Amino acid sequence: MGTTTPVAKDTGAPPPAVEGLRRPELSTPSSGAMAVLRAGIKPPAKTRMFTGLDIGTTKICTIVGEIDPSGRTTIRGLSSTPSQGLRRGVVVDLDETVSSIRTAIRKAEEVAQVEVRDVLVGIAGGHIQCHHRTGTVAVANPERGITRADIRRAIDKAGAGQIPMERELIHTLPQRFLIDDGPVTNPEGFSSRQLTAEVLLVTAAVTSAQNIIRAVRQAHYRTAGIYLEPLASSLAILTPEERELGVLVIDIGGGTSDIAIWVDGSVRYADVVPFGGDAITEDIRRGLKVSCYDAENLKKRFGCCLPEAVPEGDRIEVPAALTGETQQISRRFLAEIIESRLGEILLMVREKCQQTPWYERAFGGVVLTGGGSLQDGTVEIARKIFDRPCKIGRPSGLSGLSSVASSPIYSTGVGLILYGLYQDQEALYNETHMFQRLIRFFKRAIDWY
Repeated sequence: MGTTTPVAKDTGAPPPAVEGLRRPELSTPSSGAMAVLRAGIKPPAKTRMFTGLDIGTTKICTIVGEIDPSGRTTIRGLSSTPSQGLRRGVVVDLDETVSSIRTAIRKAEEVAQVEVRDVLVGIAGGHIQCHHRTGTVAVANPERGITRADIRRAIDKAGAGQIPMERELIHTLPQRFLIDDGPVTNPEGFSSRQLTAEVLLVTAAVTSAQNIIRAVRQAHYRTAGIYLEPLASSLAILTPEERELGVLVIDIGGGTSDIAIWVDGSVRYADVVPFGGDAITEDIRRGLKVSCYDAENLKKRFGCCLPEAVPEGDRIEVPAALTGETQQISRRFLAEIIESRLGEILLMVREKCQQTPWYERAFGGVVLTGGGSLQDGTVEIARKIFDRPCKIGRPSGLSGLSSVASSPIYSTGVGLILYGLYQDQEALYNETHMFQRLIRFFKRAIDWY
């Protein structure tokens, strides 16, 4: 194994306890948070290495990435191993989940020739909930202008609503701010008598989040941060211009399909549909009366979402599940099964999104990613359902193992690496402003004497 390389900024703090979550930096109210995303994540001052862990229902993806001062992201190691012990993003067998995590990370370590200690973990599942809140405060000194302390108080007030004991706050995401003159992106320095913060609170079921942390810890790794998976995927596949214009991101995984709507540079809505590629596989298994293994294999090798694109006479030979005897099935019938279930999943996504005021403002269209987006014809069926431009989103601008990591399968893992850099920038931003405040304090003290 190579030189030990930490994957997140070492603050000297002990690893998080199993019983609670170490909230990522996005949970910290910050006017710098939105600025970083709007301007695009900047390169680090020195080469940094991060490890992203995407714990999915059907597979666990691990990516070890290195970002240098020029902004180049090099994929040093990656792995995709079968996931055991999870159902629709929720841990149902802790021992199997721990074993799967350990196997996935060790394979990536072997490729990267580094030792991983900390991992940035993606979280998803039907237990995720989002809530919009607002908070208004009086500006402490309107003549001096709005300070970061004013911004922090406004965001704190917006997020001060009681959260049920069975839920854990994952992110507090600033949406926009309102001052006397109207909405602004970053109110720091503006003159105003009062300040209103609009935020999006992301919460998870306490037990589900704790079990993910417990599994990572029992695999002998530390959780450096937790990040909502559709947001991580968005960081990997969307440009700052697309986030400003407004897009709907759909990450079709094995057990769930994750949703994120971006408008004016901020995520405005996030949700989960509790169906993904596994539902398609199950329909194939039942419809063609084959084993789960053969159903998954048929989906990957011969699957298509457009029955009309498959010649009428195309047939496939597969063994019957009960007798093992070879049977011939129509490839067009296979396509009809896939089209029906995938169409149903996308319709469920559309129905959820249409209930929000943000769907009509996603002018850029729909970006599909995740392993479930790889079926031939996915873009065409999505275009019919959403009646707007659609495309497949892939991580780009990578070096190293880029030919593999540029697959939609790795969107979340790559996004987690970028989120690690984002955490560093937020920490540096906060440290810089703290240092500047200390300088001003001592300068005033010296002037007073």
